Amino acid sequence: RQRQMCIRDSFNAWLIMRGMATLPRRMRCHEQNAVAVASFLQAHEGVEKVLYPGLDSHPQYALAKSQMENFSGMISFRTANAKAVAKRMMEKLEVIHYAVSLGHHRSLVYLMQTADLIGSSYRLEDAEPEKYRADAGEGIFRLSVGLEDANDLIRDLDTVL
Repeated sequence: RQRQMCIRDSFNAWLIMRGMATLPRRMRCHEQNAVAVASFLQAHEGVEKVLYPGLDSHPQYALAKSQMENFSGMISFRTANAKAVAKRMMEKLEVIHYAVSLGHHRSLVYLMQTADLIGSSYRLEDAEPEKYRADAGEGIFRLSVGLEDANDLIRDLDTVL
């Protein structure tokens, strides 16, 4: 059996290597912004639940702290009336982009609807779908926090929550 090799073209390899020089600083910025945004979300009356391993309210905070040097820029949160909030996000967000993607220098948010996840991604059986629905509500927002100013991100979210 012949083995296939994936070879990067030289320009993309050069771009990757060039970006490595600033990766530690960018990751620190992602984390600092995410801590600020997650703290804001946790205190906001329109937010029911925030999942971010860098918050001491996270159920596995102690474990994350012992294993991670950087909590990253990924936040999940739940709101009441998630579909209405998502619609406002699409219409009114100015700094954060409503898009399905991860790990960008720009902040991106997207509603992962519970019905869609249960029907396509998770193979839940018996009572598992209802357990998941009880925890996730209509859906969970996935926010990939970028490199913008944290106060700008917070103001942007505050306008739609």
